[in-house]
Amino acid sequence: MKKYLLILTAALVWACSGNKENTETPGGIDVEGAIKDAESRRKADPNASGGNTCLLDYQKKLDQLLTADMVTRATEFSENVMDSSYLRIMGPAYHEVSYKFKNGRKGKVRGLTGEFELKDIVAAGSVKPMSLTQFEDSYRVITEEEQKLAEESFNDAMEGKTGDKKADEAMDKLEKSNVSKETVKKSGGALMNAFKEVSEGYREEKGLGDAARWNTVTNRMTVLQNGVQFELVVEIHNDTEKNRETAIAIAKEILKKCE
Repeated sequence: MKKYLLILTAALVWACSGNKENTETPGGIDVEGAIKDAESRRKADPNASGGNTCLLDYQKKLDQLLTADMVTRATEFSENVMDSSYLRIMGPAYHEVSYKFKNGRKGKVRGLTGEFELKDIVAAGSVKPMSLTQFEDSYRVITEEEQKLAEESFNDAMEGKTGDKKADEAMDKLEKSNVSKETVKKSGGALMNAFKEVSEGYREEKGLGDAARWNTVTNRMTVLQNGVQFELVVEIHNDTEKNRETAIAIAKEILKKCE
C-alpha cells in the first residue's frame, strides 16, 4: 500500500505541475487525469486473467460496445440533440466513447456556486483485464490510515524524499516554472480530498457481472466479468439513484454481448 501511495503522490504532484494533456474538472482539479496517470504506472496484477476475451475485444471499438441506439433507448432522448465523441488518449484501456445531449437540464457543479445548464451524458470505457482481488481493492472507501499515509507521502514528495522519479521530475518542473510550494500544497491537498470524497461514494451493486460498484459522487458504474472490467458514466438526472438505474440497464445489455 505504501508503494502505491508513493505512485499516487507522484501523480498528484504531476497534476499540480500544470500538465495540460489532462482535462480539468470545472473546479480546476484534474481528478480523473491524476487517477489515470497513477494507474498507468501501476504494475499489472498477475492474477488478472482477462478471460473475457469477447469483452476485451471491444477495447478499440467502444462505439460498438455502447451504441447510439442503446443510449437513446435507455434514456428516451432524441438523437436530434445528441453529439458523440470517441476519446483516444494513452492506451486503449483509457479510451472512452460518449454521447451528450442538450436537454436543458440545470444543476450544480462541484466546486462552483449556483446552477448551470448541464449536458446529459452517457459514456463507456476503461475496458481492461483485472482480477477480482484488484477490483475490490481499487473500488472501495479509503481508510483513515491510508489517507494519512497519502498525506505523509505527499509531504515527502514536496521535500524530494520519496525516491520516485516521476515525483522528482514534477518537482523539478515546478521549480523551473516558478510555481511556489504553497500553491502545490494547496492544489495537492484539494486533490487528495477529492480522491477521498470519490472513494466514499462507492456502493456495491449485487447481481451485475462477477462484481460491480456504483459511485454516487461520479455517477460511474464499474463492472467486472470474467477478469475484464468496463465502466459506464451516466449523468442524465440530478438524482444519482435514477442515473444508477439507467446504468444498470445499459450494463446488462453490454454483458449480453459476451454471454
